[in-house]
Amino acid sequence: MFCRRCGMELLPEHKFCKNCGTAAGTVGDAQSVPAVAAAPTAQYGAAPQQPPPGMVAVVYQAYPGGPQQLYYMPASQMHPQTHQSMMEGLRSRIRNMASTDKLEGFSLGQMFGEVFKRRGVDELEDYFMVGAKNTTPPIGLAETGWPKPWMFFRVLATLVIAYVILAVMFHFTANQNLVPALLLLGSFATPLATLTLFFELNSPRNVSMYLVGKLFITGAVVSLCAALVLYMLPVFDLLTAEAGIVEECAKLFAVIVVVRSVRFKYQLNGILFGATVGAGFSAFETMGYGLQSFLPAFIQGLQQAGTSQAGQNQALSAATAAMMGELFLRMFTAAPLGHMVWTAISAGAFWRVKQDRPFSAGMLLDKHFLMAFAIPVLMHAAWDAPIQLPFLGNEIITGTISWYVLFTLIQQGLKQVKQEQMSHLQSTLANVEATMLPGTMAVQPVGTVPVA
Repeated sequence: MFCRRCGMELLPEHKFCKNCGTAAGTVGDAQSVPAVAAAPTAQYGAAPQQPPPGMVAVVYQAYPGGPQQLYYMPASQMHPQTHQSMMEGLRSRIRNMASTDKLEGFSLGQMFGEVFKRRGVDELEDYFMVGAKNTTPPIGLAETGWPKPWMFFRVLATLVIAYVILAVMFHFTANQNLVPALLLLGSFATPLATLTLFFELNSPRNVSMYLVGKLFITGAVVSLCAALVLYMLPVFDLLTAEAGIVEECAKLFAVIVVVRSVRFKYQLNGILFGATVGAGFSAFETMGYGLQSFLPAFIQGLQQAGTSQAGQNQALSAATAAMMGELFLRMFTAAPLGHMVWTAISAGAFWRVKQDRPFSAGMLLDKHFLMAFAIPVLMHAAWDAPIQLPFLGNEIITGTISWYVLFTLIQQGLKQVKQEQMSHLQSTLANVEATMLPGTMAVQPVGTVPVA
């Protein structure tokens, strides 16, 4: 006798179904379910009889060659479980490749829950005054839980509002002097805002804004020059995904060359350094793409409208519109979903190997680093793939995977900070215990005279 609701076998002494809790009185006339032959594993939709409405037949076999049992499960519960298991399998493979653990206690809502919290003027002014010798907080005060950044949104809002104001003014005045400002703000708005986010994620707070600004410029120049040199090598002409290999190698090279100090030993430091170089690379590259969109449209506009003042204004407006369209597209894709997160992954994985040691070439051959470094290379190649999915599908998919990997690296970096705190605390306790051991000199009260 079997339960009509779920298909679980019922014994005569059972008053309720042990699987779904249905009263046995409602299933007393349930028919027996015949055995299913040749089904070594569970099969869906392969039952020898029609399942009840809304149910899916499932064959269970505890071990190969053992008895088989047919039962039913709601169809609505089958596909979500299959989808979840597939997603978890994909995430597990990604984590294995990055050598990281499953995210714990992570919530985007809680992480960005203080974005709109009111802040005082003093707090805003003092926020970036960290990282120097006298302004780096003790490691014991570093936050080891998920950070709650908020300054990045204020930077983004300020730059976007400035860009919109200039765009409106150009629309009504067509003043050519506004074009360079639009190009500059459109190229630097999201890289600088996202860079502020990474600055806030560096919980040890041991990197100054001066160093970040220096790395932003010098790292961008070094990485761009390195990429141009690598593109000139004939070997890269034979590769179909040369952009992913060339540019990711060039950006990581810039991080290693510019940041040589062993003082920055935390994995979160490497993530910040990589994001900084990626931000500069992305901003300068976006300026180049914006200029490429402006010049052909301006020349074509002059050819069509003529060189009169009215024709020049018309060509200038059309060319600026084309440039702003390109800037708007890259503003929300190239930096936050591409270059910055890719280089942050590369540098974070490298710093996981390097820590507080001087650089050596053997670090680049570490197995865990190479596997993690392959992720941004593959994501970059998929971004530039010949087949492009509609609605920015390539950018969204690769960006989502990249950020997931980055969050697992950030979690790993937070655990490193926590371990450093524990080590520092144990060292402090050991020093205290050493001063209290028998035989050490006791401190005499003031005014007492030692006995001869």
